[in-house]
Amino acid sequence: MSTGNRFQAARGRPLVVGHRGVPRLHQENTLAGFRRAVELGVPAIELDVLLSRDGVPVVFHDRDVGRLTGGHGRVIDQTWDQLAKLRVGRELRYGVDDGGGAVVVRYEREEPIARLDEVLAEVGGKVAINIEVKLGLPRVWQTEVGARTAAVVAAAGVTDAVIVTSFDPRKLVAARRAHPALVTGFCFDDTMLNFARPVLDRLPPLGGRAAGQAYAHNAHLVLERILAFHLVGRALDLPVVGAEHTLIGPHTVAGLHRRGIAVGAHTLFPLGSTTGKRLAPSASTEAEVARLCALGVDWIESDDPERLMALIG
Repeated sequence: MSTGNRFQAARGRPLVVGHRGVPRLHQENTLAGFRRAVELGVPAIELDVLLSRDGVPVVFHDRDVGRLTGGHGRVIDQTWDQLAKLRVGRELRYGVDDGGGAVVVRYEREEPIARLDEVLAEVGGKVAINIEVKLGLPRVWQTEVGARTAAVVAAAGVTDAVIVTSFDPRKLVAARRAHPALVTGFCFDDTMLNFARPVLDRLPPLGGRAAGQAYAHNAHLVLERILAFHLVGRALDLPVVGAEHTLIGPHTVAGLHRRGIAVGAHTLFPLGSTTGKRLAPSASTEAEVARLCALGVDWIESDDPERLMALIG
């Protein structure tokens, strides 16, 4: 599996990836956070990309600017010039922790929103980067963001240090059409089949135990098997996959590695859940780090990459 791309290189221990930078120390998805990751020696970062109204790939997680900037409206409905005037606030809400308590993080100063080309120009040669192209709801049909993201990566000359991932396979297809050398991968969330639970749970139990869970339901177990057999990736010829750590079971990594597929896990030591989804208690444990390392995952994303680096070595 050893290739020129740092996310696919065989190492013997997972690559530590700062999820949205180092959000415990600097606001998520900001240049300040990415610079801090470089200073701390974090080998890789993950960031999110949405498209502005005038087609600029913007490094931003939420489709609405409210939580992060206190402004109003969706990213897709604003031009880059409008977004550039906003600032990511000094006090951010990160949803709830694994006990249901509200999480608020305070920072020293406000930070500007960054464009993808700015980030790649500054840190693209210093860290590996997982660029997650967001779904961009409600305009779920839009795939232009994939192509424009790929064009920015190509222009920056950092293809070997970058993967582009998404929960939307069409955006991955658009990205690779625009830049065929780009490494692309599908993302799995452990709730993505929950809409089908009323039907799947009527079936006999599929057996087994969901990875990192105290119990298993059929929707979760179906997802585990789709991941382990690389069904989405084989259909699209994708060489990497990113998955919620709860979906990575005893045979997942070995099965994917036999197919030459690199697999990463997200997200450990999370600050909180900004989507309202309940966090798995195992996400904040050293035991889960040890489990994923023993299984041989290729990278692990974390909101606290410093802590993860200290554990992995």
